[in-house]
Amino acid sequence: MLPDLLSAGFALAPVWPALAAIVIAFLMLPGRPSERIVARVTIAAVWLSLVSAACGVLLCLSHGPVDYRLGNWYEAAEYSFPLVMLFDGLSAAMSAFIAVIVLTTAKFSVTYLHREPGFVRFFVLTLFFAAGMQLLVLAGSAELLFIGWEFVGISSVLLVAFFHERAMPVQAALRVLVTYRVCDIGLLLGAVGLHHWLGTTVWADVFASLPQHTGETAGLAVGLALVFAAMGKSAQFPVGGWLPRAMEGPTASSAVFYGSLSVHAGVYLLLRAAPILEQSLITRTVLVVVGLVTAVIAALSSQVSADAKSAVAHATASQVGLMFVECGLGFYTLALVHLITHATLRYYQFLRTLSAVQDAMWQQAALGRTDSDEAAARWEEVAPGPRRAIYRLALERFAVEPALDRWLTRPIMNLSRLLDRLEGGLLALHGRTPEAGTGAPLPLMAPDLSADTPAPVLSPALRADAGAPEARV
Repeated sequence: MLPDLLSAGFALAPVWPALAAIVIAFLMLPGRPSERIVARVTIAAVWLSLVSAACGVLLCLSHGPVDYRLGNWYEAAEYSFPLVMLFDGLSAAMSAFIAVIVLTTAKFSVTYLHREPGFVRFFVLTLFFAAGMQLLVLAGSAELLFIGWEFVGISSVLLVAFFHERAMPVQAALRVLVTYRVCDIGLLLGAVGLHHWLGTTVWADVFASLPQHTGETAGLAVGLALVFAAMGKSAQFPVGGWLPRAMEGPTASSAVFYGSLSVHAGVYLLLRAAPILEQSLITRTVLVVVGLVTAVIAALSSQVSADAKSAVAHATASQVGLMFVECGLGFYTLALVHLITHATLRYYQFLRTLSAVQDAMWQQAALGRTDSDEAAARWEEVAPGPRRAIYRLALERFAVEPALDRWLTRPIMNLSRLLDRLEGGLLALHGRTPEAGTGAPLPLMAPDLSADTPAPVLSPALRADAGAPEARV
């Protein structure tokens, strides 16, 4: 009886934040609700989520891992969509950690975003993010994990574009969205591959079936697909250029998303799918290589970043790269401990970014020398030529994104233009008029989503013609 009650309580962890977001959305129908009501609903929901996570911790301590099945959401022929939760040490620890971080963020943001026009929108998105993260870590199947994964992704993108009246946050959000969508294909292919390989995506059944399917090529394909998905969500080489741009959102969302929780979701996926990764040496080697390259590049880029938030973002990517290495080497417990401790540290650093800058200035004024000065002194031991070359590469983030744009984005865009023209020509041969946009000339260059591109400014004459105020558009 007690295990059933604890399991039911634990399963409600993602429900409370989602329900609170829906309640706030209904409160917005007659008009904008007060900040006090929104804050109380949010904090109450997150407290309930924390209580549910505590039930899961008690369940794991008293009864060990539990595969809690709630039936099928959808069933057709031999296929079914099971609603199943997996309660083990990994999910219990992550669920409790998520609830604590989101609760802290909610309390901090009540004051931080006071009188902000997007106050209600921020809390609604944060609640949906909390629901997505809880579902992601508690999901007992790849399909449920994918749903939570998408909740986390879309809420992340919308919070990056929180200040949508400016062009830069919108461009940064587009970069994040494109990267997420491309790499999410890996998780989708991994789930489909599990169905074809083992006939199920329920983690407990997958892990039970793996001993009978060791050394198969399908295991390599599924493992590489999951690694690709984790690379996108955790900002790893070569698709990690979106992370510094994500700092365009509010500091509170940067802390909870890209300092503590969202950026570590890829590491959680690797920990959850660890038995699958163990099936292939190639998959583990890819993890180690990707992690090491990211750790070196991000660490160097962090030291030359011009602002504090970007420096912390690069440092976060560097540490996450080391977690990839730990997973590739099979040190999964170490990776979990590293994840929680590092997420806590980065969360604190993001929230105190401005104060940390002031502290550093006071320290320099009082002592005359700081840790940054010590680090710079160590680089003076390197010869001037190599030092300048490394500095330039780090400043340009090793030109990874321009290379991707040149060798991947532009060829794909050119191919799409060619296919578009061919389609328009074929329709013309058959005497049909192309639909709107078909066969029309497209721009010669792919749109630049770089955060360094300034927004266009209307000339005074155009502003006068448009009757718009003198501002950026």
